[in-house]
Amino acid sequence: MQKNALAVLMVIIGLIGGTFIGWGITATLTPGGVQFVTIEITGSTTCEPVITTCSEIFMAINPNVDISVTGTGSGSGIADTISSLNDIGMSSRNIKPDENITAGGTLVDYQFAKDGIAVIIDADHPDAAWLESNGLTMDEVFSIFNGTYSHWSNISGSLSEETIDCYTRPDGSGTRATFEELVISFGEELGDNAGYQASVTGYTQVASNSLIVQGVAGNNYGFGYCGLGYVDASVTAVKINNVTPSVATILDDSYPISRSLHLLTNGPATGWIQAFLDFIYGPYGQEVVANEGFIRLWF
Repeated sequence: MQKNALAVLMVIIGLIGGTFIGWGITATLTPGGVQFVTIEITGSTTCEPVITTCSEIFMAINPNVDISVTGTGSGSGIADTISSLNDIGMSSRNIKPDENITAGGTLVDYQFAKDGIAVIIDADHPDAAWLESNGLTMDEVFSIFNGTYSHWSNISGSLSEETIDCYTRPDGSGTRATFEELVISFGEELGDNAGYQASVTGYTQVASNSLIVQGVAGNNYGFGYCGLGYVDASVTAVKINNVTPSVATILDDSYPISRSLHLLTNGPATGWIQAFLDFIYGPYGQEVVANEGFIRLWF
């Protein structure tokens, strides 16, 4: 657990004591007795840090509840929910209509935060000053990832002649699926573009947002994308269409590559599962959302 998350945990436990009722945890009063309860959560690695921290706090308040959180990717989490292999699925992309059809129309979507997908370069990129000042257009991002622009100088003659080293997430990643859907040029989604489909197999694929940051940060000519909450001093988030990704620009929808984060159940949540969702929706859960670098929806 990160230090700031641990601090939040200690403060919350101190405030709650043993009998606090309200602010998103009224449902933590034992439904049906004090029987031991297990909750299985799988899916998006983007959602995993928030949900893991929330689960640790929730279990500290409710010692009869055991919550397991495993980052397996959005597609896997949704599939687990459809097949009733988990109690809650995590996804960093929207549910596809065909997924809900497969589930018999029973999937329930609980959106708990917003996030932007930042396009990143190494903080020590030789052309960092130009890229920070000018940013990129959506068309340029599209052209880089579909292979049309293979060298930095294709963007501007004043940039390096070096190859653009693209990093991406594996197929099945919610971050990748959202990126492919939201990066659009002349009405075409990146994921539908034949050039991209041919090129993406040659890009460096990494399993998580944190690993894509590490990869780009370790490569002067690296180029990739990650959830806004994962951007650190080792990389620079580039402006897109002259808009810098930030809490404000994501909430007002001016930053074009943004999304919601989702928790899914197969049928409406009840009992302890609903109690845990209530906690995430409450002020303490939303504080964790903010502390993990995402954008809270309430409070």
